[in-house]
Amino acid sequence: MRTTTTPEGTPTSISSTTRTTGSSGVSAYRSRSRLAARVAGLGAVVALLALGFAPLPALASSYVIGPRDVLRINVYGQADLSRNYDVSDDGTINFPFIGSVRSVGLTEVEVAETITKLLARDYLVNPQVSVTVVEYRSKKVLVLGEVARPGPYPLSGRTTLLDIVTQAGAFAGSVTKQVSVIRPRKAPGPAADGNATERDTWRFRVDGLQAAGTPGDFLLQDGDTVVVSRLLSVLVLGEVGRPGAQGLEKEDTSILEIIAAAGGFTPKASRKGVQVVRTLPDGKEERRVVDLSGAVPPGRNFRVREEDTVVVPRGNAYFVMGAVRNPGTYSLEGGLTILEAISIAGGFTERAAPGRTKVIRTTKKGQETIYVDMDDIIKRGQRDKAIPLHEDDIIVVPESFF
Repeated sequence: MRTTTTPEGTPTSISSTTRTTGSSGVSAYRSRSRLAARVAGLGAVVALLALGFAPLPALASSYVIGPRDVLRINVYGQADLSRNYDVSDDGTINFPFIGSVRSVGLTEVEVAETITKLLARDYLVNPQVSVTVVEYRSKKVLVLGEVARPGPYPLSGRTTLLDIVTQAGAFAGSVTKQVSVIRPRKAPGPAADGNATERDTWRFRVDGLQAAGTPGDFLLQDGDTVVVSRLLSVLVLGEVGRPGAQGLEKEDTSILEIIAAAGGFTPKASRKGVQVVRTLPDGKEERRVVDLSGAVPPGRNFRVREEDTVVVPRGNAYFVMGAVRNPGTYSLEGGLTILEAISIAGGFTERAAPGRTKVIRTTKKGQETIYVDMDDIIKRGQRDKAIPLHEDDIIVVPESFF
């Protein structure tokens, strides 16, 4: 953004002249400049009056200049003064005739005003000066994590989170990601070493940064650290509004929160037998049935973990768990018995203990457990004792101790 400053009055043109060293050269240059300025100034006023409008002021940048930034300084009509200037480590630039000009801690407008006043004092009449930062070398943000190009990135006057993660390649790949912005701040109160800091942290989903008015417009500051990481997810399937992978926005997420993130239960959902499939560290698969029915669901405090699969079944179903070949949720059709249900689930495994099979059933009075000796039923052929199933019954076949 360019800003133009004049000390007072109308901007003027100054003819370029050859400079000589020594006091006489400077004096001669000053006299010629003043004369040229008066003539050019009158011409500018006449031209503006003829057009019927005055020049609009340039918008000011709020960027604060730092060491090693590069400034483009233009002095109207003075080609030999108009070029790039490096800001030194001590915060100054070396400007012809003027010498050292402090720039660190100032905006483009403020540096332009300073140079304008110093030139007008002894060298030029009504100089028109503009200052633009062309290279931002002093202020940086650090980008880490799941990006194609991690590392430090220069920060301009208005760099957004979307700008930086796009440059760093955060959108590469199909994995759902989150981005954290970590910003140091001084701790309140006196610090023992004078440098103790606290940190503010903001977290956003990377795939939610691209729409207007979203966290993608979040403005970054010097010293921010941007960390892009894989978003932990839970797969939610079955009778929910939006089946699919749901990001774990926090580590301590309940099963009700993750189902709500997936659009909540559909009208056909059975809340009593929600299944959670979890892979254990040894690679084995664990299945749990969580009861989310009632005004105060018994399983409301169940916490999901990364890579869990939550299955919300349709109503009029039953559940088979434990030592069967195909545990899961099954549709209750007709008058199924427990023996038929276990058969549909693939039958018992080699480690099953059929004699200790149980059916967990929810009634109006609460939950009851019915123990069924399936060994006895099978061996004696007493199929009439294989009790009929009810909706939402949970069949549990334990493993043998031996």
